[in-house]
Amino acid sequence: MTGVTEICKIKSMKMKNDEHIKNKTNLVIPILLNMHEAAESLDVCYRTMQELVYKRQIGFVQIGKNYKFRPRDLNEFVEKNYIKPVK
Repeated sequence: MTGVTEICKIKSMKMKNDEHIKNKTNLVIPILLNMHEAAESLDVCYRTMQELVYKRQIGFVQIGKNYKFRPRDLNEFVEKNYIKPVK
């Protein structure tokens, strides 16, 4: 299982920046995870990820027919669904 931060670290090694990379025109581009990477980082199946998108329960960026996810949106989803233990 690979967590969100581990995937971001792998991508940031390639991109030299945790959240963004500059392209040739100095445009800042955020790191985006595809559906498979997002599902793996949340430890859910691909179909569950599709349902979260369909029900609009998680933030995403739609590029054509593809869905991309910011690491911060995945972290917000986890925090929003966190259930505190009973004392």
